[in-house]
Amino acid sequence: MVRSLTRRQRGGLYVFVGFALLLNPFVVGALDIGDPDSYTYEPKEITFHDNGTYDAPIGVDEIDPGVACLDTLPSRSCALERAVHANGGVTYDEYPRFVVRDVRYPYVHVWGAGFFETATEELANGSVEYGLEPVPKSRVLDSVAVSSDDASRGVRGALETGQYRTSDPLDDADELVAHDGSYYVVTEVASRTTTGERRDIVIGLQWVAGIGGGWLVLRGQRHRVAAGG
Repeated sequence: MVRSLTRRQRGGLYVFVGFALLLNPFVVGALDIGDPDSYTYEPKEITFHDNGTYDAPIGVDEIDPGVACLDTLPSRSCALERAVHANGGVTYDEYPRFVVRDVRYPYVHVWGAGFFETATEELANGSVEYGLEPVPKSRVLDSVAVSSDDASRGVRGALETGQYRTSDPLDDADELVAHDGSYYVVTEVASRTTTGERRDIVIGLQWVAGIGGGWLVLRGQRHRVAAGG
């Protein structure tokens, strides 16, 4: 004959099931109940060498937007900057200096040659020469790399634990970060997104499970208190 559970035992069971619902990854949703999207980030160490080269792990497409050509994906801006370096500069006759100088990045990396700073000079005939001036590696890295102390909670979490999961993309991912004397890029390694009607269903189920779990925890605790345990 199966003996029925006491009130205290039922309370303990309610609490256990309630926490199981609340802490289930499906309910937690990558630490953000109500959002089924999930993004996983990991830190990748970048090593810069004195010969103008660097080592970057597979999976790192962009190291920092503040330095042109410091990525693995080809881009128009990088092709133009390499042409400027190869030809020793480019002269413009139609554009004022501030237009030529207006670029999204202050530095350029040329493989095997090192780092350069974008520079412009207005010539006597009114034309503008655009070129690249070599700069020390340390100056560039100190300028563009963000200290891990100033990075977002997500980036710091990835650096400290090796991985960070969130329901929203990290705004400061794929940017150079200085941490414990080394340089890293926190980059996305996996993602899962849900859209449309399926997203609404998933969100609804998450909230139902979360509310149900909370109700079971409260109900179980009341049973335990009433039973004196």
